[in-house]
Amino acid sequence: MIMYQFEEVLKQFEPMITSTIRKCRIYKNHEHYRQSARIALWKAWEKYDQKQGHFAPYAYTCIRGCILDELKRENRYEERYQPEQDDIIESYMPTSKESDVLYVLERLLNNITKEDQQLLIDFYIFGYSNEELSVKYQASVAALKKRRARILEKVRKRI
Repeated sequence: MIMYQFEEVLKQFEPMITSTIRKCRIYKNHEHYRQSARIALWKAWEKYDQKQGHFAPYAYTCIRGCILDELKRENRYEERYQPEQDDIIESYMPTSKESDVLYVLERLLNNITKEDQQLLIDFYIFGYSNEELSVKYQASVAALKKRRARILEKVRKRI
């Protein structure tokens, strides 16, 4: 009986979920955010106390908060874990001998300036995050990302 009641609530609030997703300007992973909003609605429905007021504003606040939390989580993930699969340093490293690896790396890095070499070393070898490098190089994260992309493009062209 309880589940049946929630299904009715869900059917009633589905337009609010769609509207909230649109207001938050979500342009990808719609189903992920929709499911997160449904879970937030369910949690709000379980915690709701009629003495506190109407359910709709409370549900809206819970749904919107959940969607914004998911957006923050996704942004944090994208900042920390960038796919590096097409970066030249990782894709052209031979697996045979260490001397071969060192030779290829030396050849790749000799084609760029010392400052650019240091940036790549800091990022790929020492594992500094973009935020840490922005402090070290006194540049914005976006500028460092663009600089790294240009360096890698330069290395790609020389191969």
